[in-house]
Amino acid sequence: MYAVVQVGGRQYRARPGERMVVDRMAVAEGQPVELGDVRMLVAEPGDSLETAVGRPRVEGARVTATAVSHLRGPKVVVFKYKPKKRYRRTMGFRAELTELRIEEVLGPGQRPGGEHRAPSSRRSSRSAAAVSTKEAAPQVVQAEAAKAEAAEETPEVKAAAGGTTKAARAPRRRRAPAGEVSAPTVEDGAGGGGDGS
Repeated sequence: MYAVVQVGGRQYRARPGERMVVDRMAVAEGQPVELGDVRMLVAEPGDSLETAVGRPRVEGARVTATAVSHLRGPKVVVFKYKPKKRYRRTMGFRAELTELRIEEVLGPGQRPGGEHRAPSSRRSSRSAAAVSTKEAAPQVVQAEAAKAEAAEETPEVKAAAGGTTKAARAPRRRRAPAGEVSAPTVEDGAGGGGDGS
């Protein structure tokens, strides 16, 4: 079985026993690395699991590897120029890389070869966490109810306390755009007929 795993924005094929060169990882040489972003598991003849395609990743699948060494990639020359402007720039670049040796490809529900966990301890820790969240739930509900009561203050209560509400404010008058003169109306107090006398 092999896996397609994503590391640092690129996807690689990871097969047990092979080596893989990826972007620099913050691990010491010889340390184990677990790659959890498995995008696809491909079953080969004789494997117990079937091929699985992730959407976007295969849940529960992982790849274990060991960091073999840190190295730098080949030098790449970067040359920029602007024609007819006497602008020329030459730069070199070498990628920082890490070489990994793939130890094991584990599908959903599989465990590493030498590692055995007691299921009772996992269940007890999960049940303790569930009990603590159930105990904390009434306190959260009470806090949310207090916030809701504070938010339900009516505009009259706020106005009586000295605050202002949108309903208490006077409506704003619309200004005429620049260069445009509004015609006087009877409501504005400019009276008289339109005959000029």
